Amino acid sequence: MNKHKMKRAVVAFLATILCQGAFADLKTELTVVEFDSKSHVYKIEESGELSFEEKTLVIKENEKSEAKVLSLGNISKLLVKEVAAVNDLSSDSQSITLYPNPASSEIFISGFEGKQTVEIFSISGVRVLKTSVENGSVINISNLRQGVYIVKVDGKTVKLCKI
Repeated sequence: MNKHKMKRAVVAFLATILCQGAFADLKTELTVVEFDSKSHVYKIEESGELSFEEKTLVIKENEKSEAKVLSLGNISKLLVKEVAAVNDLSSDSQSITLYPNPASSEIFISGFEGKQTVEIFSISGVRVLKTSVENGSVINISNLRQGVYIVKVDGKTVKLCKI
């Protein structure tokens, strides 16, 4: 594969990863390696932007930062790392009750009023489940893989361990 086609493939891969759904605590760490072996690490927050314009990569780490414009012709590698700040979960999460935790097939969720949308995200920030439930409802999680998930309901987040 020639360098031009490889760059296009890397750019398409990067765009796919960065356009996936994410939760508020997800950050993307982008390492740009140039042909002269210099590398730069950018920490792109949720309020940041990453776009491709003409033959450039435009990086804005957050809403307050200045945009950095890099020529795609100078880039040899793009390395993407998703960083999830699980320990920064909302302090209001105590009002949401989720049990059992850890769970294997279903969870009971309560601590909110009326019907609410519940979203479950993988640790990498990809939404794996979205449903509307009443307070005290049961949610089937048997189709989820074992691991750590983030449950978001009524603006609050709770960590869930699937066994």
